[in-house]
Parts: sequence; structure tokens; C-alpha cells
Amino acid sequence: MKLAQSAAAVLLASVISLQAGPGAIYAAGAKADTSTAAASTASTVNSHSNDVYNHMLSLLKSPAKQAEAVSYLEKNIRQATPAQATTMLLKLENAEKANLDAWNNKFFKDSVQSKLMKLMKSGDDLTTLIRKTSDKSLKSLLTSARDSGYRLETSEGMFYLVLDYPRYQKVRSFVTADIQSYIDIMTAETKNPFANDAALSIGWTEVTKRALAQEKFLKSFPKSNRAAQVKELYQQYLNVSLHGLNNTPLFDYDTKKIDPKAKSALAAAVSKGDPSKSGYLKTLKGFLDVLKKNNDTLTPDVEKYRKSVSGA
Repeated sequence: MKLAQSAAAVLLASVISLQAGPGAIYAAGAKADTSTAAASTASTVNSHSNDVYNHMLSLLKSPAKQAEAVSYLEKNIRQATPAQATTMLLKLENAEKANLDAWNNKFFKDSVQSKLMKLMKSGDDLTTLIRKTSDKSLKSLLTSARDSGYRLETSEGMFYLVLDYPRYQKVRSFVTADIQSYIDIMTAETKNPFANDAALSIGWTEVTKRALAQEKFLKSFPKSNRAAQVKELYQQYLNVSLHGLNNTPLFDYDTKKIDPKAKSALAAAVSKGDPSKSGYLKTLKGFLDVLKKNNDTLTPDVEKYRKSVSGA
């Protein structure tokens, strides 16, 4: 699974209008109750932010208006309160997830897959493909998918859509701190997923870096609306750290020896961090200690340890 000037102009005009009202009264020499003026201004702002919020929610009720909702959010989110902006974004994410299967069913058609196979080159995104194709039906499909908040990925010879989390960076500054962090975590995962075709597609050092970022989120925002999602992702990274993947095993299938690069990355993370303040690093340190006693070889003792800490 990338705000418009007109929205900024609308907001600026609104602010100028609100500021000009009381100012004009004072300039005329009339006596004004500043508390009443402030309350009136706040009421106007709240009324407008509520209108923006309610309109966004109304758009999300219809899957057919998802693209309109994406555009509306990006143009108007700054006019909502941080709490409203956060809810608007999370409800959009929910809608994008709920409608993802239906969208992918359109892309899984043989005719679409065949066209994409011929058209797509490494590094192409939906916007690039839209410019490249002269096929009107394909261009329409690609445009609708992009405008609805998706991006195109490929794996095992198949083209499919995922949520375009990097696009959320456009509105990141308007939501609460926990969701800002969540957007960053999901952006990294979207731009470069940790796995592809059952193989690790990032380095072992990046595995430890992302796991620590996820753990930090869970410590900082334990009650966040997206804590469960981050916890699930963290569990995947913990398992990768201790097991690897089918096509990137942590231990060699024949010799049972640990991958030297993997061990080096795990050890570096432990030495640079503080295991007493990080459950992830404490787990890695215990893992490395057991490995040392077993000559860096996958033995029943090593299996017992990693099962006890990861449940896998």
C-alpha cells in the first residue's frame, strides 16, 4: 500500500474571518466581552470541525465513495480536532481493509494479471502504470485503486493490492502521537515488507531495529487503538528473530549451525541496547547465552528455550 492548497486556503480564510470579527469591533471603539468573543469563536470552530468529521464518516458508509473519502480526508483533516482526525483516519483504514478483498478480486482476474505482467517493470507504481497503459479499462481500474488508498505489490508471480500506508504520511501531523508512530511502523513495513516468497527481504539488523520500534510503541501506548495490531506484528518479528523463515532459516538445515550474519545482528542489538529495559533484548540475550553453551548449534536445549519465549 503517498494537503491540498485549496484546503489550506479555506482554513486560512476561516481563521482570518474569525480574527477579523472581534478586531473590527474593537477598532470601532465598542466595548466587547472578550470571554464571550472567545466562546463564540470556539463554538464556530467546533461546529466546523464537527461538520468535517460527520461528512467524512458519512462518506465511509459507502464502499463506492472510498476514493472520495480518501481525497476529502487529505484536503480537510487539518480542520478537525486531533481526536476527530485520528478517528477519521482509523475508520478510513478500517474501510480500506474491509474492501481490500473485493478490490483484489478485480485484480486477480486472468485478463488483468496478464496485462500487468506485460506492462509492469521493476519500480513501477500505480501512477506509473496509469501513464504507461493505453488500455482504457485497465487505466480506469488502476486509477480507482490508487485513489481508493491502495498500492500494487507482486509476489510469487501474482499482482495484488495492499493498503498505501506511506500515503498516510500526508496527514500524519494531524493525528495523535500513538497513531503517528503507528503510521511510521506501517509505512516501513509497506515500503519494504520483511518477507517475500517465504524469504527474509530485509537484513537481520533491520529485523532487530523494527522489533525494537514495535516494542517501544507497545510500552509507550499500551492502550492505543492500534496496540493489538502492533503486538501481532511484533510477535512475527520475535519469531523471525528466533526462527528465521522457510527460505531464510536462522539455522542451516544440514549443519544446524546458526547463520553468522544473523547471530552478529542479534548480538549487536543486545550490546547496543539495554536488556534490563527491553523484553525483546532480554530474550535475545538469553537466546545467545543458550547458543553459546551449545556451540551455536540448534539442539534440543536451544529448541526448548525459543519455544519457551516465543511459543513457536
